[in-house]
Amino acid sequence: MAVNFVLTESRDVPSGDPLGRTWVGWEATATDDELWEVNRGLWTLEGRVDGERIATLSFDGRVQVVAEIEGRTRHDVDGVTKWALVGRVLRPGDPVHDALKGELAPRHRNPVSYFGTARLDVLSAADRAGIDERERATMVVTWNPERWNPDGWGETVYPRHVEVVESGRLLRDRWSTGSRKGGIEPGDRIFFLRQGPEPRGIIGSGTAASRIFPDEQWDDERAGQHANYLLIDWDTLLLPEDGLPHALLVNHIPEAGAWRPQGSGWVLSPYVAAKLEELWAAHLGHSAPLPARGAPRQGWQLDPVRRRKVEDAAQDGLMAHFRDRGWIVQDVRFGNPYDAMATKNDQTLWLEAKGTETKGATVIVSRNEVQWAREHVGDCVLGILSDVVFTADGEVDPASGTFRIFTWNPDGGALSPRDYDFTPSENDRQY
Repeated sequence: MAVNFVLTESRDVPSGDPLGRTWVGWEATATDDELWEVNRGLWTLEGRVDGERIATLSFDGRVQVVAEIEGRTRHDVDGVTKWALVGRVLRPGDPVHDALKGELAPRHRNPVSYFGTARLDVLSAADRAGIDERERATMVVTWNPERWNPDGWGETVYPRHVEVVESGRLLRDRWSTGSRKGGIEPGDRIFFLRQGPEPRGIIGSGTAASRIFPDEQWDDERAGQHANYLLIDWDTLLLPEDGLPHALLVNHIPEAGAWRPQGSGWVLSPYVAAKLEELWAAHLGHSAPLPARGAPRQGWQLDPVRRRKVEDAAQDGLMAHFRDRGWIVQDVRFGNPYDAMATKNDQTLWLEAKGTETKGATVIVSRNEVQWAREHVGDCVLGILSDVVFTADGEVDPASGTFRIFTWNPDGGALSPRDYDFTPSENDRQY
């Protein structure tokens, strides 16, 4: 058996909540962990819950979160005994999660009810541990500037988004998934396809940061209706003229047809998804498809938090290097084609820092960074922190890494367009 808790739309919780919550209920953009944490209590429970091992949270008639019960805690609220469950959220790939997530929830007037799970209750821990993880889905979201381009979004806002991602900062945005309402989990792969007039093709990639949720319609002609959306963490965004052309998609992956989906939310077959990853990697200058989220590589690291920590460590090291040598250093990384300025004796140097968990033989540099360095040859410095290692608590190990500092001359090393891959020349090392 499993105990199910029926959720209603999210609402605020008054101060003084025994569990320290500020809200409870259903919020479409919340993660499974967040939903479980705010909704695992406070409930009026019968003693029978002690014999259950599975708990579910449902909304709109469907199971949304699946957890394994590990205990419960008692709380006296206004003289009434309430209970909060203790447990862990089950992930895609666990057969209990996969069997229940999205299933019809029991319909009952009481917000707490029970339903049969006999086929799942007999699974041992070993049985569940032996199940392969759910294969990551790959979905294509689309944009046609002839259908949606309010106030010149494609010419004004989108280029700024490109710059944000190019600089290594996190860009979490939402996009319509068309008629698709489900089948996508946080961590699934997302590609961004520009349709309509040329240049058409893939201009971005990222990771799903939420489930699909409804909100106000983006199409003014359907005002008052709802559309389906997904939160996306973009790891790569390109200007349309730099994208992977539509013609190459058709020629190299004909199995996917004309590459003109009728709407956003196109889920690719595993075979087509693998071929798209290879073609996209080659377009970006990688010799192999992008690694799974969190795997080590410079620049286009898919985990934005991990990427930011590596790059911060590189910049901190580069600025400290020059401060220790008597330079006055300013952090100016945001909005500039360089990360810091160092001044001493009327001389100014422009500092650019790159961090990577790889050997760092080649690093990614942006077009703006290349242009600035070419206009200030002799006054630009490139610091590369390579072989970065993380500790068990997810922080950069300060004892790890190899730090090298070069004169930053784009035409002195090997520069390959992607944006650009830059391989420094050993002759340029200094400082």
